[in-house]
Amino acid sequence: MTNTQASIDFFDNLRKSLSASRFSGYHQRGNEADALAKYLWNTRLCESLYPTLQMLEVTFRNRVHSEIGKTSGDPTWLVSEIGFLPAEEIEFIQKAKTTLVRDGCPVTEDYLVSEMKFGFWTSLLNAKYELMWRRLLPTVFPYIPTRIRTRGDVSVLMNKIRRLRNAAMHHHSIWHWKDLQQSHQEVRVLISYMCQQTDLMADKADRFPKIYSNGIGDCQKLVSQMLKQIQPPAKP
Repeated sequence: MTNTQASIDFFDNLRKSLSASRFSGYHQRGNEADALAKYLWNTRLCESLYPTLQMLEVTFRNRVHSEIGKTSGDPTWLVSEIGFLPAEEIEFIQKAKTTLVRDGCPVTEDYLVSEMKFGFWTSLLNAKYELMWRRLLPTVFPYIPTRIRTRGDVSVLMNKIRRLRNAAMHHHSIWHWKDLQQSHQEVRVLISYMCQQTDLMADKADRFPKIYSNGIGDCQKLVSQMLKQIQPPAKP
């Protein structure tokens, strides 16, 4: 087996694992080694976004849940399927209850809060809840500047972040996004609008700026090391 053949076999098998169509998305320009380096860098970028996205999602859902409970007078409004929610939101709650029962979990408010998908919580920012958010905004987002303290402004940001979150969590390609840095910064900004203590924790856990600023170079070195490692030993 020649050195070239070893590399050919390596990338052939890699395409079987990653899928040819998926790998080809990183192969727009350059050679296969460049494509693999982009793939690895993309993996690192997605992984580095997890802490801040997780903190944003958990903080948002808990604060929204708590404040709706206070304003409605029903702290278990998910279990009770509170009346102001339209049919589509009620259906999300019922599906979550079914999932909990299937998994042998108790159908309690705490379990439902964590079971409800991020899309449910962001859907509560839709225009049909405008009146509700006039009461919720100052308590869910106590540190948001007054000039942008509107449901519409928050909804635009949160749905943009939901797109980033879904792409990162489902292993999609994000390395080429022109607004990737800005989207990450918006995650941090929204956390800071809700809770200063969580923002401090996010700051200490956030590795995205370093991973992004380091660029693809470290991943290119890893690929080079792998390609050297698979080569057959030189004949004496």
